[in-house]
Amino acid sequence: MREFSERKRTKRLGLATISMLLLLALAFSVIPAVEAIPSLAASHSHGRIGVAVGPPAAASAAGLQTEIDQAPSGTTILLPPGTYIGQLHVDKRLDLVGSGEGKTILQSPSTMTPDSLGNVFVVEVGRGASVQISALTVRVTEQCMLANSIGVATGGGVGVRDNSTLRISTVNIVAYGPYPNLDQACTTHGSAGMISFGRAISIGLDDGPGVGTATQVEGHGVIERVMTKGFDIFSISVGGVRGPSGSTATIEDNVVRVGPGPYTAAYGIVVYGVSVVSNNLVIGEAGSDGGIAVVFTSALVTDNVVKNFICTSAPFPISPPCGVDPFFDDQDLGIFLASITPGTVVTGNSIHQVDAGIFVDGPGAPAIIERNSITNSTYYGLDLIDANQTFRNDVVTGGLYAIAVGADAANTTAILAHDTIHGYSVALGLLEANYPWIAKLVVRSH
Repeated sequence: MREFSERKRTKRLGLATISMLLLLALAFSVIPAVEAIPSLAASHSHGRIGVAVGPPAAASAAGLQTEIDQAPSGTTILLPPGTYIGQLHVDKRLDLVGSGEGKTILQSPSTMTPDSLGNVFVVEVGRGASVQISALTVRVTEQCMLANSIGVATGGGVGVRDNSTLRISTVNIVAYGPYPNLDQACTTHGSAGMISFGRAISIGLDDGPGVGTATQVEGHGVIERVMTKGFDIFSISVGGVRGPSGSTATIEDNVVRVGPGPYTAAYGIVVYGVSVVSNNLVIGEAGSDGGIAVVFTSALVTDNVVKNFICTSAPFPISPPCGVDPFFDDQDLGIFLASITPGTVVTGNSIHQVDAGIFVDGPGAPAIIERNSITNSTYYGLDLIDANQTFRNDVVTGGLYAIAVGADAANTTAILAHDTIHGYSVALGLLEANYPWIAKLVVRSH
């Protein structure tokens, strides 16, 4: 994603201007609960060793984190209805099973404490653990968070590090409470940061330069039947912005509502590590920036519905104006492919009411892009810059142009192969090039 580079095009991920700050090497800790956390009693369930949460205990109860620390590997911890305020760290094979979304609630304290990489999460999985979380809600309140190298907050709901694995399903993760100071500068634990809700789920984490090893920042996960809402950074991310990541994930059958985030990188699903992204509904709220992004890696992006990503200009110098120019104006995107590696497939997706439907930003390997439906784009259905790409059997309806082809720093050729295109209001293609580069559009009809 070129928003992570020096170029001006703000359709690339982030709009924030805060630079990367040295992350604090502080140990992860649990904030004591505002209310007494229910005590836990050992039990057995269906042949598994389990831990069942009983009624509310006295103030002397050790707390949920203590029970997690003391539970044998392989334990299932059953959480009844109730709100648990604090941060949890899980570093062994455990299942956390709630009583249902909106019934069992894990909520951030008013101020979260960073881990050794500078991240703050309500639940963090580490030390190579394999963890399952299901049937509960995670709430993240507005926090002062450290920022990574592109000014994106490092924290949020659930984070996975140390080459650990998380399977999370039937969970709601929401930005909770008022946000009067969202995106403003702040100071946390002696370093500058930004006010943010962060990310709902981060499979693999960000870190400061030289702070974390590759293994420390990598994670793996399966995310299914999860609902996220209200996050001003990436709602779901895989890997960190340091570059290509060994993190991996399967992200299927989720509902992702993106934003608010008028000055930050409010994207739905962003992957820096090899991933499957399938059958998700990604919806933009006011101030959001884009739906799905694949950066420096490959991914299978299939059968998703992405809609309602329309640019709203922010005051100068945060963002250039919204507009049709593919180099210098801002557009919000349906699916964004940036410097991708071989093996990326984008097929069967439905994209509706966005500024630009599918944007391929080079350099990178060609993807297989076919059989997607793009309707009612503000500017164009397809967008290609500094790469060579074939679009095959896609349906593009509406927009000022069906496709924009830009040669900013390299010769660029777009091939429309047996695509169905109708309803554009200006022309089939918008071609723009900087000397001496050439932008070219080839149409192969049925």
